[in-house]
Amino acid sequence: MIILDERNFVRPALESKDFAFYDFFEELTILDAAAFSGLGLTRRTDVLLIDARTLMVKRDKLDAFRAVLNTFLGAIFFYDATDEEARLWVEAEAPLLSKIIGGHGLPMPPLNWTILSNQLQFLWGLLEDQRKLQKHMAQLSLELDQVLQNAEEEMHRAKHLHAALVPRRTEEIRGIQFQNRYAAGNGGGGELYDLIQTSTKVYQILLSSQSYLISSAVIGVLAQHKERGFDPGKFLVDFRAEAETINSTRKTRAEVDLLLTEIDLASQTLTFLTDSKAELLSFPKGPVRPVRGQSFRLEKAEKVIVFSSGFLFNWKEAYPGKVLATVIEGHMHLPATEILAELFIALKETSGAGFLKRDATVALMEVTRHGIHKV
Repeated sequence: MIILDERNFVRPALESKDFAFYDFFEELTILDAAAFSGLGLTRRTDVLLIDARTLMVKRDKLDAFRAVLNTFLGAIFFYDATDEEARLWVEAEAPLLSKIIGGHGLPMPPLNWTILSNQLQFLWGLLEDQRKLQKHMAQLSLELDQVLQNAEEEMHRAKHLHAALVPRRTEEIRGIQFQNRYAAGNGGGGELYDLIQTSTKVYQILLSSQSYLISSAVIGVLAQHKERGFDPGKFLVDFRAEAETINSTRKTRAEVDLLLTEIDLASQTLTFLTDSKAELLSFPKGPVRPVRGQSFRLEKAEKVIVFSSGFLFNWKEAYPGKVLATVIEGHMHLPATEILAELFIALKETSGAGFLKRDATVALMEVTRHGIHKV
């Protein structure tokens, strides 16, 4: 409790009514107008007791007093009951002070002292509860920081493990060689690449999501469809329903991008079954935009690189304005594994940390020279 009193008027009056026995009187601090006006403008969980005459004779301190007063929970004014000037001054100031919660002329009747005592004890109880809550919140904040630090460390371990366990597909199917490479990122969510082969077709799935929950859910949906025979139409229905269900519970919708391609093994025709933010780069055809329903035929010796949206994000962050096609064009004569290695070396050269900003995936399709085409 703080008392603003230069003439030692308020404290003796309170002590004469045994206020010194109350808990709120233990941490009493008495300040003059100059010291009070110099207090910092930080929020205080305290009640201010004021001798009105102290302020009346220090009119030059009133503006500073009003500013500091607003940092307190509330203020109670006291004045000599015979001092009509002081009473009128408090009444005139009261409308200008949003923090005033009482004004008393001393001495006052026993009932008023009882009401004041109850009022101060009630306010002190509230302040003690607030202090305990603040202390508890500070401790909770420290514990939460530790939990978040541990979670970040666990996430890094999980990312390293995920990067190590994500399969690198090196597979040749009916004259088309498939390879992929993945690198973990610091951001939420993840990426998934998979190949599904049926008797006549190969499906490529490339998922990019900024939600771990959506990524995990899609892995589950995909596993179910692979077990019962993959049907791209049914898979897309279940995928969209699952992603929408999860996003509907979030305040901010998570980014989700799915590239699903179908390759007819007889004609070696690639068809896009979804629109996507991923990008394809064919040599010698050039850039190919994934637009649902569009298709093109794969030619002998053609190489098609698929860049996930996560890879493209990292690339634009690392090399703003630098066209990806012109950078890798000189490497296209290399084997597929070396092309993929060069791409990720270029990305990680700009990353000072162990991870990229987002997960990144690149897949490469190469039509071998002895590939069989339908006549």
